[in-house]
Amino acid sequence: MGFSKQETLLHLSYWPRYILNSVISLESESIDPASKRPGNDHPSSLGNLDRLPLELLLEAFTYLDFQSVSRLSRVSMRSYFILASLTAYRDLTSSTRHVFSVLKNAGILGLHSIGTLHDVLFTGKCASCGAFGAFLLLLSAERCCFVCLTINQSLWVFSLPVATQSFGLTKQQLSVLPFMWSIPGKYGLSYTGSRQKSVRLVSVKAVEKLAIKLYGSEEKHNAKCPLIPFDIVPYKLEKWRWYRLATLLPLAQNPLMVNDRAIRPKDDFFGMGVTPFPSLLNGCVEEGLWCRGCELTLEKYDLRSLRPDVLASLVPQGCDVRSFLERMQHKARTRAGFLEHAKHCPLAG
Repeated sequence: MGFSKQETLLHLSYWPRYILNSVISLESESIDPASKRPGNDHPSSLGNLDRLPLELLLEAFTYLDFQSVSRLSRVSMRSYFILASLTAYRDLTSSTRHVFSVLKNAGILGLHSIGTLHDVLFTGKCASCGAFGAFLLLLSAERCCFVCLTINQSLWVFSLPVATQSFGLTKQQLSVLPFMWSIPGKYGLSYTGSRQKSVRLVSVKAVEKLAIKLYGSEEKHNAKCPLIPFDIVPYKLEKWRWYRLATLLPLAQNPLMVNDRAIRPKDDFFGMGVTPFPSLLNGCVEEGLWCRGCELTLEKYDLRSLRPDVLASLVPQGCDVRSFLERMQHKARTRAGFLEHAKHCPLAG
């Protein structure tokens, strides 16, 4: 007898702690930038802005960042009530309140507008592959999936010293880019990468774009700022070359099928620039669901107990088998996407 939709979601889907704990934690203290109501000694007026119709004020507030609205709401009673009535703000505070704390602790509360993050809230696609993305890239305010976060270095972050060394750019040149402070904690799939010292991080993709802008093209940048093997420790050279290969476009192929296990270096700053971020799709909150069947499939493969015919039906020819199965295990889906996947996952029944 088959499961009902609710039974399928209840018994076969889960939220893997090892994935959610590998990035900036959801356990950050939840804050509301405008939770403190102004006292009676604060003015109720917005000054000259009071001349504007309420509709224009509401529209204007969506272009403000959270640091600005936090300050405004504390000095003016009217701005406090305008913010409280702003649909975009209410959607964000009701669904993603932990993100405000993350942005504050990373020193980027003033980086993104309410409207920008609200737009992301109502999208579901990973900026790299187009599948469901359960995570938010903090510096670019884009969605990503866990698989692309692992394999696509354009979604990675690195420290300013590494950025200057790997791309041959100066601190002054890099100063035009937004940066964030890392949040002390443990990161990575093994949850053993303890990072207690806060460092400044920038986006690999943003640095790549800047280098191309400064030098005219990727080829000209590489010619002017070559990576000379004799001058660089081999393991650093490998990583720096990998950073420079960052693509500025979405992936050209399914990330599950990328054969890079032998050449992809370790991401030293994995998970430090990203946090879980739900999506409001079809009138409900989508946080992403992972499949226990895919988890069991990988376990059986590692134990050499997965039937050859099942393996052949799952993994496309030419793919690295373990990489493909591991990425299937790491793939999050919406409710509808999960229910469709469960119909075909051989170990989901």
